[in-house]
Amino acid sequence: RDRLWAFLTVLVIIVVVALFWILPDDVEESINAGISGLEPTALAALGVEEEGLRPGAFDSERDLRSVVAGEATAWVSSGKTVVVAEGAEPPSGAERADVSIGLAFPPDFVAATADGRSTEVNVYVDGAVPDEIENAMTSLVREIAFGVAGEPLPVETADVAETFVILGEDRAGDQVSAREGFRPIFVFLILMMEMFVMASLIAKEIQDRTVTAVLVTPATVGDVLAAKGIAGALSGLAQAVIVLLAINSLSPQPLLILTLMLLGSVMISGTAMLAGSSGKDFMSTLFYGMAYMVPLLIPAFAALFPGTASGWVRALPSFPLVEGLVNVTTYGAGWSETLPQLSALLAWCVGLFGLGFVVLKRKVQSL
Repeated sequence: RDRLWAFLTVLVIIVVVALFWILPDDVEESINAGISGLEPTALAALGVEEEGLRPGAFDSERDLRSVVAGEATAWVSSGKTVVVAEGAEPPSGAERADVSIGLAFPPDFVAATADGRSTEVNVYVDGAVPDEIENAMTSLVREIAFGVAGEPLPVETADVAETFVILGEDRAGDQVSAREGFRPIFVFLILMMEMFVMASLIAKEIQDRTVTAVLVTPATVGDVLAAKGIAGALSGLAQAVIVLLAINSLSPQPLLILTLMLLGSVMISGTAMLAGSSGKDFMSTLFYGMAYMVPLLIPAFAALFPGTASGWVRALPSFPLVEGLVNVTTYGAGWSETLPQLSALLAWCVGLFGLGFVVLKRKVQSL
């Protein structure tokens, strides 16, 4: 019956679903680099594509420099790079090549390097390219020079064994797109919206003494609070399911995902009881809701950056829910792999729902 929250709930669902499908679903794991003065066959022989570099051959250093500077655009047509002035019509059927790094080799690079003579290679980079990429390109030029000369790299590693230990999940070759990365955030935003709705309605009923009027009936305090908790959890679950269906995220493990969302809805319902019993009006309830929401959202944003999460992030109540959603919807985890997250989430649900129930009960009894 609250038209404001009804409108906002529908609006948030529509916006979340629309944003999900607008986000790009592709992942670029290679660096596009323009090459001039060196035959593509020479680069292919050196295996630079295996190192994450996607070279594109340019006819001249001038064309390469203009593309990196943004004064022209590069298009790939029939395996050949065509440079077109900015704003001009590209070739028909050509695919644009976004080049932010250029390596301009001199015409005599191969001969000079093979003879041991010094030579100079110009490295053009866009202003937005990170420093570590610039350093990597400089190292790549040296590596190409030694490869062309047929000389080994001047690094001695006698009796030294290198062991690479990857901390956290190794996502090399299995990167997550922006759409997949934001999936847990979008789903969790729906639960957060339900927390605001329930907290606001609870605060309003306490302020208007609606709860006192209900308690005149045979209903007990436990009955009222249980109804609030169950209704809030089911409402949050229903909205989450709508979003999951709309973003096509319920198919990998439907029962497992529904279990995760049910536990998450119960946890949010308990948090809403805490926020609703703390606030006295719309603004104070909004303030307390934000105070609870910000820490709970941190694990969702941490999911955008794969790796080992900090200890304090893993200690947050929402972390098991976010980690479980990411593992199931993105990486196809099953029940056995998600059991630790389910157990931790269940413990948080019991704790937060129980705490919210007790705090709200004392608030109602004090009216």
